[in-house]
Amino acid sequence: MNRHLKIAFIVAPFLAIGGYAVMDQYDYYQKKKLAKALYTLKAEGACVLSSGACVLKNESLTVSLSSAAAETNGDVPMYLESSVALAGGKLGFGDEGAEIPQRSLQQLQDDQHWRVGLPQAAIGEASAVGLRMVLMSGGRVYIAEVEAAIR
Repeated sequence: MNRHLKIAFIVAPFLAIGGYAVMDQYDYYQKKKLAKALYTLKAEGACVLSSGACVLKNESLTVSLSSAAAETNGDVPMYLESSVALAGGKLGFGDEGAEIPQRSLQQLQDDQHWRVGLPQAAIGEASAVGLRMVLMSGGRVYIAEVEAAIR
């Protein structure tokens, strides 16, 4: 065995361990950078929930919102349909500038169809309320804050 081969056998384990540590750090910072990315959703036209015409868009995500008649427990069911699979999210309604209670989305048949029941008291009798939404999909966080018509 010549001296070059001996040096290679001595140095190789250190290079392997160092390469593994460097790749681990690189992967960690790439995931951390992706997780912090916030993307905004913009309303496409007027946001009217009773007719299902509330569409929020981004270049990578399209969300459609609609509402139904109030249930017996006083909640107003809201239905959300997205163009891509979602990991979850929160939705809330209320007057502009006021504390808006938010509720978590509940998955329906798949990752693209969601439901949330918002209290009638939070919506009130107003015809237009502020809508705040936070959605998560593929390591990205999407946020929306628009004025929505209920009736």
